[in-house]
Amino acid sequence: MRNPEENKTGLIDRILSILPQTQCAKCGFDSCRAYAMAIVENGVPINRCPTGGQSRIQKLAELLQLEELPLDRSCGEEKPYSIAVIDETTCTGCTICIQACPVDAIVGTGKMMHTVINDYCTGCELCIPTCPLDCIGLKNMSATLPFSEVWDTGHASAARERFERRQKRLDDEKNKLNRLSASKQPAQESASQAENKKSEILRKALERAREKAREYRHKP
Repeated sequence: MRNPEENKTGLIDRILSILPQTQCAKCGFDSCRAYAMAIVENGVPINRCPTGGQSRIQKLAELLQLEELPLDRSCGEEKPYSIAVIDETTCTGCTICIQACPVDAIVGTGKMMHTVINDYCTGCELCIPTCPLDCIGLKNMSATLPFSEVWDTGHASAARERFERRQKRLDDEKNKLNRLSASKQPAQESASQAENKKSEILRKALERAREKAREYRHKP
């Protein structure tokens, strides 16, 4: 008999393979994996992913042998496939959007123009409300075709890989900083404290950005 935890993990992975991997947080969770875990562990409804649309709700219902529900529009509407575009004449290179992007689709350095790698962008919209100059918008890439008909499993797998690679890099950087902080003398700890304070400020800024993104998506 298989371990129940192994069965749970396997089911989470199967749900994750259906979700679009945009990491947009429109479902109310920080990542597609977090949403998949919430479905399995807490019975969260399967209809909270507007990016995946009704087609993926149907697949989740079939997998979990549940009733197919209509999309919960409090999470957003299914839209055409769009990507972020930066007005390069306005961008000042603050790097906030780079830190907000969950799949490393924005490149640039401090005080230098940033740009979006079109093939990497998932259209999650998380970068838009973070920009202090409002120089990021969306470009429709699929006319009237919904995202779910354009974004196939190949796109989703690549986006998931980039997201997980980014998460590992951030975790490694955090662990390295913690090790360096532990080895410092008390007189040197102020720099570490300043860095931690900066990280906390960024964390709160990104949280505010997610909230603003939700408000942005629900504007008439």
